Amino acid sequence: MRSSKQVGQVSSCFSKAFQRVPRSMISSVTSVEGQDPLAGPQDKEHVEVFVFEVSMEIKEEDGRGGFSAVPKDRSYFKLRVNLEKQLCITVQQVSENDGDLEVERCFGVLVSPGRNVKHSDMQLLEMVSMGSGTGDKQCYVISGQLDPTDPEFESLNIETPREGRLYITVAVDLVIRGIQEPVRFLVETPVKVFPQNERFWYFSRRPLIQQFTLHLKEIPSNDITEVHYEVVSIETSGELDRNRMNLTLNLASLIRSPSITSVDIETLTPKEEDVSDGDEPLLSGTGEVSKDCSEGELESWAEVLARWTSTKQRPRKLSSLVLAGIPEALRGEVWRRLAGCDSDTHLMDTYRILISKDSVCENVIQRDINRTFPAHDFFKEAGGVGQDSLYHISKAYAVYDSEVGYCQGLSFLAATLLLHMPEEQAFCVLVKLMYDYGLRDLYKDGFENLYMRLYQLNRLME
Repeated sequence: MRSSKQVGQVSSCFSKAFQRVPRSMISSVTSVEGQDPLAGPQDKEHVEVFVFEVSMEIKEEDGRGGFSAVPKDRSYFKLRVNLEKQLCITVQQVSENDGDLEVERCFGVLVSPGRNVKHSDMQLLEMVSMGSGTGDKQCYVISGQLDPTDPEFESLNIETPREGRLYITVAVDLVIRGIQEPVRFLVETPVKVFPQNERFWYFSRRPLIQQFTLHLKEIPSNDITEVHYEVVSIETSGELDRNRMNLTLNLASLIRSPSITSVDIETLTPKEEDVSDGDEPLLSGTGEVSKDCSEGELESWAEVLARWTSTKQRPRKLSSLVLAGIPEALRGEVWRRLAGCDSDTHLMDTYRILISKDSVCENVIQRDINRTFPAHDFFKEAGGVGQDSLYHISKAYAVYDSEVGYCQGLSFLAATLLLHMPEEQAFCVLVKLMYDYGLRDLYKDGFENLYMRLYQLNRLME
């Protein structure tokens, strides 16, 4: 049972472990208005600046034994009552320093309804998992379980009035190699709570992203093999707008942009000369889809989905509705059901194993990702959430299907799925499309079947 007493015990452990009360445990330091957060405090001693990025998404149980990300409006997460929740937090250093700071472990994730809350009011979550993630830069991933029936979280389990808004405060306490005290990153974000059966027709999976600037002062140490720091201050300017990334990421994105025709792509991947497809990275469109849908269509779909769920059989009206077009907000759910993988937990578990394995196609995949829907907000940022997810799926499939591996064009199929569902579910649908719907044959034997289909299409159109 979580309680304030447990939080006190954790704080006590911090003090004993590090022989001092950590400065970051006392308060969360926010940048002063008008002050450059990178300027740092005025101190005669040398202070080094490190920037960390914290991304957070909230997941709710989906009724099929798993958890799915909740929708996020531009300013708040949309929660539902009486559903178990998981908070998934990723921490990554994004600044370029002489040396990276490695997160060794997480002491815990603490949560409280409201903002500007006292440390004693925060509740320690039950940890689900923690450990280093995959990617070009080292990151640390933490998941904690939130029980909505816990009395301390009562306000997060009551429907929010129509014009109302409430906040949730989340703190993650980390032990970072080389820093003598724990570091706390504190996030405050608005949420709204809806009825349990609420259906969100327009679905955005954007995680909350916030950057923290650590000002660290080097301290003397007997260990000459490693630099040791103490925390001078921790600053943040609040949630980061992915459309206004810092200059470094923008430049990295421009280098990979297909509109920059003067850049020689082969110089970016010199080792890929022997496997290059010889294609220029042409602009592939935005990937945007229409969200227009009448109220009558939504009512018809609601009726069909309810019958589909209760009978476990495809309703008769389904075919005509699909032919008329599946509403954008429902495509993820309908596609998974049509593919027969809406409850395939085994394949999802397989995916989590596959993304940890190496593939001989990794460099080719990375090259293709930069030219897949480059104008779409979700995929246009180098190192962004969209490109990372696309890389994971493409690599996992290459390992899963060693005969086909990775072929150019697969990234567009995976990207289309990612626009409508989380990456584990997108991988499951991709596998079903390739094996059960015959798309896999198009990529085999030097694309012979693909050429045949294109020839047939051409003759039919004559």
